[in-house]
Amino acid sequence: MDNKKVLVVDDDPLIVEILKKGLEMAGFLVSTATSYAQVKDVLSKIIPDAILMDINIPGVDGISLCREIRFAPETSEVPIIMLTAFSDDKTYHDAMLFGATDYITKPFEMRDVVSKVTSSISKLKQKKDAKK
Repeated sequence: MDNKKVLVVDDDPLIVEILKKGLEMAGFLVSTATSYAQVKDVLSKIIPDAILMDINIPGVDGISLCREIRFAPETSEVPIIMLTAFSDDKTYHDAMLFGATDYITKPFEMRDVVSKVTSSISKLKQKKDAKK
């Protein structure tokens, strides 16, 4: 992994810190956000290779933000992995319907998070390579 960029979005600063440390140990460059305003600010500066996002975000719900990110041309293909305490079918269905690439429920294992982020980035690269 050549220092791929991951944006971690969660309203809980402790979760953000745990994810940041775990992903950095796996070789990722990590940006973080704990609110809608911070997400918009980060995305105005970088286009991440993957986004790991909670459903509860101050200022917006994660599913709406997922849809917003999908509709923006510069981020339309960025893998979005929802990370949430909600494990019900409706939330999962809505997240996937509005553009989530994958879904992880809390509590999570860091190795699963790293694996899903790595896999999502690899799948997008394969898709882009196939178009060439």
